Amino acid sequence: MSLENLKKAMIEEAKNEAKKITSEAEKEAKQNLSEAEKNAKEILQKAREKTAKSIEAERKERASAAQLKAKRIVSEARNRVVEDAMQQVWGEFSESAKGKGYEKLLKNLIMQGEKEFGEKAIVAVNKSDLGAAKRISKNVSAKTAEISGGAIISSKSGEITIDNSLEAIFENSKENVRSMVYRELFGGKGK
Repeated sequence: MSLENLKKAMIEEAKNEAKKITSEAEKEAKQNLSEAEKNAKEILQKAREKTAKSIEAERKERASAAQLKAKRIVSEARNRVVEDAMQQVWGEFSESAKGKGYEKLLKNLIMQGEKEFGEKAIVAVNKSDLGAAKRISKNVSAKTAEISGGAIISSKSGEITIDNSLEAIFENSKENVRSMVYRELFGGKGK
């Protein structure tokens, strides 16, 4: 083989080798591109899923916050209605001091307190109940109490006091009354 033929054979072999390398490189590039596209699709799908979950979580959070706010508003409105009703109940209860049978109630309240202290009790009532209280007990103080009705009975020393005023009676029954009012207005269990 001549030098020229050898040169041609080497060039031909180099061209074939170059084609083979180029072909393999193109094949590998296509494979890499295919994998890159597949990876890109997977990343895109995961991003969509993550975004959808995030949007759903945000929606649920907002819905939950709105429900809580609505419950709070309803609860506050109910509480205002109950408080208004409690004011009415107190008004009617305090007006009982002017009603029929009040003197009998006053007598029971005074006697209950005097029973605890005996002869040494001091009975304080409001100004309008002074006459009736004096008919009931000999222990009535000339000094009147700032109460709507009922009586405040104290030991002679003043150290021990039984508050049988209408205010104290109402205050002691307030939670039960509140529950009853709530049930009457809204049904179900009271607060």
